[in-house]
Formats: sequence, C-alpha cells, structure tokens
Amino acid sequence: MILNKGFRQFLVKTGIFLGLFVLISFVIGQRIVASSLLYGFGLFVYGGMGKILLFSIFGFVLLYRDRLLELKYYKYEKGNLVFLLISLITTIAFYILELNIERFSPTVESIILVHILFLSIFVFLGMGIFGLNFIRYFFGKFKKELGYFLIFGVVVYFLMHQVWKLWPVLSLVVTKISAYLLGLIGDVVLIDRYSISFNGFAAQIGEACSGVYSIFIFTALYLFAVILDWGKLDKKRVVLVFVPAVVGAFLVNIFRVFLLFVVGAFFSRAVAVGLYHSYVGMIFFLIYFGVFWSLSYKWMKK
Repeated sequence: MILNKGFRQFLVKTGIFLGLFVLISFVIGQRIVASSLLYGFGLFVYGGMGKILLFSIFGFVLLYRDRLLELKYYKYEKGNLVFLLISLITTIAFYILELNIERFSPTVESIILVHILFLSIFVFLGMGIFGLNFIRYFFGKFKKELGYFLIFGVVVYFLMHQVWKLWPVLSLVVTKISAYLLGLIGDVVLIDRYSISFNGFAAQIGEACSGVYSIFIFTALYLFAVILDWGKLDKKRVVLVFVPAVVGAFLVNIFRVFLLFVVGAFFSRAVAVGLYHSYVGMIFFLIYFGVFWSLSYKWMKK
C-alpha cells in the first residue's frame, strides 16, 4: 500500500512528538517522583493521563487509518521553530524548578503556576512539531472522532482509580515471576514482599511496575475499538481473543520489569531508575497492541 504524502508526514511528526514526549518524561520524571512536586504540587494527576494519551494516539491511528490516508500535506513553517524553542525553554525552566523545589511552598498560586509550566512544555512541543495550520485542519476534520476519544479518556481516567486497588496482587505476581526469571541468569534475593535485589541492584515492584495501568488502558481501548466496529466483527472471535490478549499484555509488563533489572545490574543503575519513572514502559505496550491488532483484526472480522 502506497501512503500519501500527508499521511506519511503525520506519522513522522507523531513519531517525533512521542519520542520527545518520552525523552522529556525520562529527564524530568525521576525528580518529580522524588520531590514534593508529585503530591505537594499535585503533579501525580498526570501519571495516568500520560499513559492514556499515548495509548489514545496509537489507537486513533489504528482505528481511523483509512481516513488518515486522506490527510493534506503542510509545508513546515519556520515560525514553528519558535514554539519548539519555547518548549525547550520551559523544559529547562521546569528542570531548574525541580532542583530548587524545596525552596517553594505549595500555595494555590504556586501550584497553578507549576501546572501551567508543566503543561506548556508539551503544548508548545505539539504546536512546534505539527504547526498551527495543520492542528486547525486536523481538529476540523476529526472533530467528532476526537470528541469520542476525549470521552474515552475521561471515563478511563476515573475508572482507573478503582482498578488501581488491584496493584498489590499484580505486583506480587510480577515480583515472583521476575525473581524466578532473574534467578536463571544471576543472584536474586527477595528483600520483602515487593522488592528484589539482583546482582546488587535493588528495586521495589510497586504500583508503577504492577502493570495495572497499562492492562486497564489496553482493555479499555480494545473494548472501545470493538464497539466502534461492532457490526463488522465476529462476536465469538472477539470474546475468544480477549483473554489471551490481556494475559499477553501482562506478560509484556513482566518482560519490561525483567529488562529494568538487567539494565540496572549490568549496565547503568541511573538509566534503569530513570526508565522506571518514565513512559518507556508504554512503548512496549504500544508495540504489543499494534502487533496484536494487526494480526487479530482481520481474523475477528466476519
């Protein structure tokens, strides 16, 4: 299949945006978790939102790929570089704020300013990569579809907090299986219920590594996609493939945790800890969902 110029441009820009999104999250994420920014200034609310955003973008491309093939091509304007520069400046400013956050107390005014600074990083990043003309055109063309995904995101975000209560059980399973796999290639010590020491590198498998976020978003996006194409799909096959798909998503999370310990023990502790607090784990799930949907969609169709 030959992709038109506009769609190729959209895929490239989306890839650049996601790559920079993950990179920025990697740079600033670890210090957010280790400071009062997480709860004192309320930045914890964006943890789930970031994962939903990444999965929603990926799902949007998969679901509406036929219409996206008709996208217009827009020349990149030099003025967009100004937005990229602003995004870079706000990223540096936020990083400096992280280093000095203990000097500030979380008042209403300071919390609002911190959130504005944080969000401006990614807003200006999107404006700089895609351009204002394309953004206006895209929102006009997919107004209804973007509305669907907005509703999807809001519902998933609020339901996620209920599903979050399952993390202790999932973390325990991940800890046991990861410890077994790591024991095949090195020395493993179970420090406590959720903590592993592997060849001198120790980490706790808590909420972030339980897989509950990613599994829930995967399930929600799967059901959302099935509802949209309900008339085209074989209902029995949709049900049959669902459970193995969710199990596969959970196994991908275990593989991610396994790699984190391998990286921390044999390559770099700093890199492993940084990956722990970034959106890199979501890349595994995006690849998994893309492969799964590509292989199973035709089989599920009537």
